[in-house]
This record gives sequence, structure tokens and C-alpha cells, in this order.
Amino acid sequence: MPKLKTSDQEERARVVRACIVGNQERQGIDDAYMAKYLNVSMDTVRTRKRRPETFTLRELQAVGRLLKLSPIQAASIVLGRDLMASEVRDFIVGR
Repeated sequence: MPKLKTSDQEERARVVRACIVGNQERQGIDDAYMAKYLNVSMDTVRTRKRRPETFTLRELQAVGRLLKLSPIQAASIVLGRDLMASEVRDFIVGR
């Protein structure tokens, strides 16, 4: 049976999850600490990670500070896709 192509929404969700979970692992921050930092329940944190489109802007901003997201990661989350090297270069150079 052929593998089904993932939807655009799922692709965007994967980018968000990768940025959050990857930095969470690098920073050694567990879901309990993140929940306390965001002032939400552990279930809410798990839901947000499973369905990133449910994050509020306030929560995403707080997560960015907590996990020390790079500007490129933050832009990837907002755009819902990985940024290409040429896009980053063009942004830095100012084209």
C-alpha cells in the first residue's frame, strides 16, 4: 500500500514540534517546568505540542524566551516551514 502524502497542516505542525521539542531537549526543560512557566496545566502543554496550531501568541512568545529559540527557529515556527539558506542569507544581506 502506498504511503499517503502528509497534509500541509501536518508538515507545518512538524516544523513547530521539531523546534520546540529539540530546544526543550537541549535546554533540559521538561513538560512540568514548561507548564509552570506558561501558567497552564501539563495536559495543556501536551495538547499544544501535539497540536501546535492551538498555541496562543502569548504562549509562543513565552516558549521562545524559555527555550532560547534562535531567530531562524522563531521565523520557521511563524512560517511553518524550514527556512532555506538562501532566504537567511538574503535577509542578513538585506536583499
